[in-house]
Order: sequence, then structure tokens, then C-alpha cells
Amino acid sequence: MPVIKLETYIHTDIETCFDLSRSIDLHSFSTAQTREKAIAGKTSGLIGADETVTWQATHFGVRQRLTSKITAYNRPFHFRDEQLRGAFRFIKHDHYFSNIEDGTLMTDIFCFQSPLGLLGRIVDAVVMKHYLARFLAKRNDMIKNIAESGTGAALLEAERALHIREQNGAFAYTNDGFILQNKFIRTHYAWSNIETVFAYKEDLVTTDEICLDLFTTKGICVSVSESCPGWKRFLEQLSDRLPAISENWEQEVGFPAFKTNFIRLFDRQERTPEQAEAVCYANKHKP
Repeated sequence: MPVIKLETYIHTDIETCFDLSRSIDLHSFSTAQTREKAIAGKTSGLIGADETVTWQATHFGVRQRLTSKITAYNRPFHFRDEQLRGAFRFIKHDHYFSNIEDGTLMTDIFCFQSPLGLLGRIVDAVVMKHYLARFLAKRNDMIKNIAESGTGAALLEAERALHIREQNGAFAYTNDGFILQNKFIRTHYAWSNIETVFAYKEDLVTTDEICLDLFTTKGICVSVSESCPGWKRFLEQLSDRLPAISENWEQEVGFPAFKTNFIRLFDRQERTPEQAEAVCYANKHKP
């Protein structure tokens, strides 16, 4: 039976790594190349002990379904998912997490076996082991990048049980912040953690688009634009929560046309625009 072992060093806490690894939404995001999506069982949020999920994906040009179950669970050190139904004869995937200096060691032990006897064993050795190792490594790189960027914490806050007061377009609003729904993942940000806000326009050749960059206390940049469904309601919420923002800022950014008109709208530390810009865009391209 082929066994794949992968070790991934992640510079963040063990609880974040464990929870990101069981996020249904993040798994879909990290496997977009195979159009993998959860269609039954636990279809969003954080999968837990004894829960099942059915995945639909395209591998080698063939659409397939696989149902797996969490058969072992010891947060934040270990969980196991096993195939209940699917194309393989057998799949068992153990996820181990251990504390190390400056972060977490995430270890995957992936055991599998294809059907078809001797032919299946040859396919496993020649094709499937390499294919699956690359597939898992890409997924782990995504978990590592999101965890280390700080976005992982925002994703997990959205995944956990939050009291949603209102939903409007791509946004949902909680008692203390907002959830932004992108194509695959949701992230939650508290209004009190919004440190700085910049506004500008992007030239789309035939028209302009007003954009906002919201920087959090952890340095995360949340970018939204007027093409986001629910934009107008978001601006109302932004104005209510950060009343220091000028009421006329849209006119300042909007005119003249086809100019970037980059301005700072808000800075919790009351730094000069130049100081705030230098810090916020130190590791990000300024519009």
C-alpha cells in the first residue's frame, strides 16, 4: 500500500494550523484546479469529529465523487479522514500537528490503494503516488501561505459561529465587524481592527472603478471595490463605524475622471498621509 509523507513548517500557532486544515472552504480554494467542491454532508465551515463530506472533483478529465469521514479527532494535535465511498479501494489521511520553535510542524501521512489488483498497484507506483503527493503539497502550501499572512485568522473567525445581523451582496455584518465573501472563502474583520483606509480609482479603459484598501492592525490589506455586490451598503456601514471619514470623499476620488486620485480616508493613529502610506504599502504595490 503506497504511503505519502509530507512535512510542512508553518510560522503560526498550532490551533490555527489545525483549524485551517479542516476548513471546507479553504480546501475548495486550494484545490480549484480540480474544481473540487463539497456537495453533501458538511459543505462549509470546519469539519469535526464523526462528520462526513462528499467532494465532487475532476481528476484526469473524469468527474468523480468521494465521501470521507473524520474517524479520529484530537484538537489541536491530530485528526484522520477516511474514504467511505469513492474511486479508490482505500484512503486514510492522518493530519498531525506539533509545536516547534517559532511555529508548527504539520505532518501528513496519506495511505491509499487503487482498485484493479496488480494493474492498480502498478498505476499507484508509477502515476498516482506522484500525482497525489503534488496535489497535497499544493494544498499545504496554500494553508501555509494563508496562515502566515494573517488571513487565516480572519478566515477562521468567519468559519466559526458568528451572529450575523445582516447580509447584503458580498458582505455580511456581525455585531462587531463584517464578513467578506470572495469566490471560495469568507473572512471576518472587526471594525475596531481597521487601522487605516485608503481610496483610489482604477482606470478600466472605458470607465473608472472606485476602490478601497482597508489595512488591519495585523497589516492585512482588505481590498474592495464598487463592483462588489453590496458596495453602497458597505459604504454606509463604513461611515457609521468610522465617522472620521469625510462625507465628500467619493467626490474627491471620483473627479477628475481617469485619474487615480489616491487619498487617505482614515488612520487610527492619526499619522500623516505620507507616514501611513509608507507603512501600509511597504510590502504591497501602491495603486
